[in-house]
Amino acid sequence: MKIGILYPSSKAHPGMMADFADGIKLAVKHHQLTNKVELISEIIGFGGNEKEVYEKVEKLLILEGVDMIVAYIDQRVISILGPLLQSSGKLMIVVNQGANYPENWVPQPNIIYLTLQHSFLCWLTGLSAVKNNSTGAAVATSFYDCGYLHMAAISNNFMNNGGAIRYNYVNNNLYNETFEIKPLTDFLATEKEVNTLLCVFDTTPASLFYEHLDKYEESSRLHLYVSPMMLEQKAWAGKELHFSIEGYLPYHAAIDNNANAEFKNLFTTQLKKEPSIFALQGWETGLVLQQLCNYKGDLTDGSSMAGHLATTVINSPRGEMKLEEETNYFVTPVYKGVIGAHTKEIQITPAGDEKDEWEKFIANPVTGPSSGWTNTYLCY
Repeated sequence: MKIGILYPSSKAHPGMMADFADGIKLAVKHHQLTNKVELISEIIGFGGNEKEVYEKVEKLLILEGVDMIVAYIDQRVISILGPLLQSSGKLMIVVNQGANYPENWVPQPNIIYLTLQHSFLCWLTGLSAVKNNSTGAAVATSFYDCGYLHMAAISNNFMNNGGAIRYNYVNNNLYNETFEIKPLTDFLATEKEVNTLLCVFDTTPASLFYEHLDKYEESSRLHLYVSPMMLEQKAWAGKELHFSIEGYLPYHAAIDNNANAEFKNLFTTQLKKEPSIFALQGWETGLVLQQLCNYKGDLTDGSSMAGHLATTVINSPRGEMKLEEETNYFVTPVYKGVIGAHTKEIQITPAGDEKDEWEKFIANPVTGPSSGWTNTYLCY
């Protein structure tokens, strides 16, 4: 089976491409697929140039004759590729963070999605934030992060359940010594009854945001409800902050299952490094390829290949991973993370059965005109 892979680049996360590639290659090697699959690679930069992405996919399908595509690209670029994939009939696996989600959840049969469910996790976080909250919340995000729909997910579900947004703060500083949050702290100093913050930041600006917010003299009264990357260790490690932080995340190294133990052990012993969230996505891609190697049908029938995947359960380090036929999205268990004030540890607990909230989430797409970045989230 010939597999074309579109790899991303990122200045913010320079190890992203290498980690994703390492995850795929290690899974292929470990599951003895080396003689069953041939990986043909193309690099698409930040993934925001739709013409370039289209040409790379076209090259892989027509000139290289691949049997399927794995593309680390954003949801907003998919529409331009739909007709090309429909014409070929072949399968495409779209991999990304899930910071965006479709306006129409009715899937194209031969395109499936393997994401980290960031928007859904923010949806859950917005619901958590509204409980026992009668004074409203302030929103804090960055110019880059608010160009994706995970910001809409956290705020919409907060408001859908009775919460009120009292203030919106969008930081547009560079991530250096010029970074500051004075407009936000000025608001908090004036409106002292507002103790809840809904926050969406990538890891580097999250670290700066935590550092500056901790200097606010009344920060101990604040409760932050945050996006998944703000719970990454890089964002908060080593900081004993005055405020509490909580949110939902797709994965943590402390998850206790055999698949996660195997995943971490292989990376540390064979690659001599701790696996990142991008390595996890590569590893999971390799697990999907393992299942497809058992497919005996027509490789030009991507919808049939997707149907084959829908009949299986994949043991991911996140837990059981299943392809939902209604949306063509892989769904996995999710986890709640809590960092208490004046602590340096994150407490991780399974979120439980979130099927009802998932159904509410996909039943509430963004309506009306919307715009945003075409860059794949975290590729900037």
